[in-house]
Amino acid sequence: MKSIPLVRLGRAMRRILGTVVGGAIVIFVLANVQFGAVAPMAVNGAEGYKLDVMMMADPACGFETIENDLETMNTSFCLGEQGEWSGADLLMLAEGLVILLAGRLELPQNKAWAKRLRKAGFVVGCMFFSLAILDRLGFLPSSASSDSLADFFPIDVSPWIVQISFAAFGAFLMRGPKYWEAEAVVQTRDKLERRREKAGKFRGSFSKEKHDEKALDRVERSRFLQRDKNLAMKRRRSKLLVMATCPYCQGAGCKKCNQLGVF
Repeated sequence: MKSIPLVRLGRAMRRILGTVVGGAIVIFVLANVQFGAVAPMAVNGAEGYKLDVMMMADPACGFETIENDLETMNTSFCLGEQGEWSGADLLMLAEGLVILLAGRLELPQNKAWAKRLRKAGFVVGCMFFSLAILDRLGFLPSSASSDSLADFFPIDVSPWIVQISFAAFGAFLMRGPKYWEAEAVVQTRDKLERRREKAGKFRGSFSKEKHDEKALDRVERSRFLQRDKNLAMKRRRSKLLVMATCPYCQGAGCKKCNQLGVF
């Protein structure tokens, strides 16, 4: 039973860590690119500039070198103009948003919210597909085009692959329901049958046909076993939670309970 609080604690810590790391990345990108607040804190005299994240790995882009370049030439190739978004900045912002939202978003069970999510996905898919078309026609600025995004990848990637990826992701979000309504009804019925079968096995493990009178008397005398006997299966969102001793192995640990001895 002690492992269950540890699992919950691990999930909570993972969500907190993802929120902190993802939020820090998003705040850093916005403060650096849009407001130009990071470069002046790291380099003297860099007001109105942003740090070029791609160039920070270059040995020639040390903070002292950048300061010398600003003093002698009033510019540095390691800095960028404030408010000028590049492909690397957009990709870093997207990574921060993914880390921030990962594990915190769940598909809604309510039909109304499911329809709203479907509409939002369709709108986002249209945006990605439109960006791919505009990039192909050459209407996007060079800093946000597929050429700039392709340079950010650690491997050699052609710009047309980036365009196709954007178009494919947009088409994936815009696609209609995967199954027809009749197939969805059949799948729902099969899922309910599997749940009923599992619930029947769980309740049958405490029946008189499976245990002798001595075992049943021991259950009646024990407070803990009495609680397990009266427990019922519950469903919270999309996860099946049964806080009870595993009826298949009686707490010894098996594949059904993932060697925990409890559900």
